[in-house]
Formats: sequence, C-alpha cells, structure tokens
Amino acid sequence: MNKNQLLIELEKRGIKLWLESDLLNIEAPKGTLTPELRDSLKEHKPEIIKLLNLNNIKTTSLPIIKPNPQQLHQPFPLTDIQQAHWLGRNQVFELSHVSNHVYIEFETNNLDISRLTAAWQKLIQRHDMLRAIVLPTGEQQILDQVPNYQITILDLQESETQKLETELIAIREKLSQQNSPSHQWPWFDIRATYLNQEQIRLHLSMDLLLIDAASIRILFHEWNQLYQNLELSLPPLELSFRDYVIAKNSLQDSELVKRSQTYWFNRLDTLPPAPELPLACFPSELKEYTFKRYAGKLEPHIWQRLKQRGQKAGLTPSIILLTAFTEILTLWSKNPSFTLNLTVLERLPLHPQINQIIGDFTNTNLLAIDNSSPNTFTNLALKIQQQLLQDLDHIYISGVEVLRKLLNQKQTELTAAMPIVFSGT
Repeated sequence: MNKNQLLIELEKRGIKLWLESDLLNIEAPKGTLTPELRDSLKEHKPEIIKLLNLNNIKTTSLPIIKPNPQQLHQPFPLTDIQQAHWLGRNQVFELSHVSNHVYIEFETNNLDISRLTAAWQKLIQRHDMLRAIVLPTGEQQILDQVPNYQITILDLQESETQKLETELIAIREKLSQQNSPSHQWPWFDIRATYLNQEQIRLHLSMDLLLIDAASIRILFHEWNQLYQNLELSLPPLELSFRDYVIAKNSLQDSELVKRSQTYWFNRLDTLPPAPELPLACFPSELKEYTFKRYAGKLEPHIWQRLKQRGQKAGLTPSIILLTAFTEILTLWSKNPSFTLNLTVLERLPLHPQINQIIGDFTNTNLLAIDNSSPNTFTNLALKIQQQLLQDLDHIYISGVEVLRKLLNQKQTELTAAMPIVFSGT
C-alpha cells in the first residue's frame, strides 16, 4: 500500500493523525486499525510526519478569527467567485444573464408542512447568510430583520392526471430557470404540492450566489434534525461568513498569499488555453438560450468496483471522474493540452466553527492538462492528481484572480477565458 492509498484508507475508516512535539498520534475507532494498516503506517511514517509538518506550518501561518458581531449587518465585499457569479447574472459575458443556482425536487408521504416551515424559520434565525442579499453596489449584506418565511402550497389532489403533470412541469420549468434579483430577499423559493392525501412533492430552488454545495448539506442536515425535534437546541454559532471574508481579505500581504501569487503568476505564460471544441455556432450569435442538465449514472456495484480499483492505485473517486472527463475532452479538442476550471471548496482553518457556518466558500483552480503523449488511464490520472495536489498547495489566491491577471497580461477583452468547468461535490 503506497502513501496515497494509505491516506485514503485512513480517511475512509475515520482514523485521524496529528503531530504533538514531533510525535505521531493516532485516533482510531475500535477495530479499524488493522495489522496491515499498522505496518503501512510504520513504512510511511517519515513521509506522513513530513506532510503533517507542512500542514502545521500552513495552519500556524493563518490567524484565528475574532468574531465581530457589532459589525454583522454592515456591508462587506463579495468573494472573487461571488463577484464572478454576480457579473454573470448580467449580460456581461457570452451566455450570461443566468444565475448560478440549484433546483431540487423531493417526493414524500405525510409531510407536516407547518412543522417543516417552522424548522426552516429556525435555520433563517440561526444562519446569517439565509438573511443576506447582494447590494446594487456589489457588496453583500446580512439583514437584521426579515419577514417570517412561508412555504408556498399548491393543492392538486383533485386534479386529473394530465393537468397534474402539466402543473408539475410548469413549476419545474419556472423554478429551475429562476434568476431572481440578488438585492431582494429571499433568494430561495420553497414550494409544496399536494398530489393526494398522503403524497407531497417538495420543490426547492436556491441561488448559489450566497452559499455553496457544502453549505446546502449543512442546511439539509440541520433542517432534518429540527423537523424531527423542533425543541432541539443546536450549538450556537459565534462565527459569521462576514467575519471569514474580512479575515481572509486581511491575508493579502501574508507570505502564504505572496507564495501563491508567485507560483501562479510565474505559470501564466505556460498555461494552455481552454479546450477548443467544435461548435455549431459561436456563443455570441445566440440571442435566446436555456441551460439543460444531462445526466448519466453508474450502477452501484460498478461504481463500487471502480472506486476499489482507484483506491488500489492511490486515486480518489473525483480524480477518476476528472480523468474520464479529460479523456473525452481530448477526443474532441483541437489541442490535447488545455486548461480546466475546477471548483474547490475552500474553508481555511481560521476558526473552530468554520465547518458549521454557511456561505459561498468556493474557490477555483486552473488545472493544466497535458494529454499529448500516449498514456494509460491510471498513469494519466496519477499525473493529473499530482498536478492538482501541487496546485492546491498554492490556493491562497483565487483562480478568478489568476484569470484576471492572465487576461490583463494578454490584453484580452472581458470574456470567459476558461469556460470548461469540472465540479466534484
């Protein structure tokens, strides 16, 4: 078992490693630390200690946030990715004037809508960013007071099958293409449709200008907890997303940021362009357009086997999918060397509650791909993974900032320079 395989297996089993006075400490759930894992830990101990030391250096270089509740409702800057999304809502780029947002439907039985609404109201009170808006000035603001939120209810119990389907499709088409004004609250839309006496379809549309995928997972987990027990007292949050953004912006003159700038800015001349794909027409020629989602899935047993094979090679599931995506792009791209835009969930360890609050912590990474030489899938995946890990050591500036510098250096007009995006959640 190599070092990468070992680290993946330890994470999978919930085994934690940390350094204390240069001693390697292990915390493992009962029965998870097998003799094989013990032997691998002994074999790779020097490498793991070196890696943990490097992580400790990075962590200790970061300040701990001191929350400032007195300034909670004062406007604060958008992050680089939020600003990019905000601009993309307007007709600034080709294929813009759309919101970055998610639409989900659930179907369930015997759902208590009043209870569900009360649980959501508790989340609004708990999480500041559920009360946030984006001001016309391009700043965001957490509102002090917002009206009580009510889930919209539509009763289709008496409708004939054809009318029922027509109504459901109309709701889906409307909510899945929403582009609500970002300066108006709320930026989420929750609706419940009664299909019969027991069955309810829940429709949820959320603008991703203010939160990310990990935040949605936090919300859904807590929403479920509160729905099950409205009297539940969740641990209070002292940290706000505003605190995080202000603290992160204060790092601009730090050594970590300067090292990241040097790393990326020195690579601007060698970063390959975006994949050059065959198009039916230029995007600028399109006057009306909608975005559609195309889905494919692997059967669970196939996905399980694929992950197991990846684990043996020291590859994460995301890297396997990214490499497959790369292979298909290479097939169609004029040039086998290109750059992809990767979304990365970045929550710098600036406060103990950093993984409990919601907000848009998304960063982007410009991943250079060189698929010009014949290679096996596994070797290509390992090469991509190595490049990505190296890039992520220099994540203290955003991919948006790197793109700005690239466009400025090439004196290119405002455009989506790296439009092919891979997101792994």
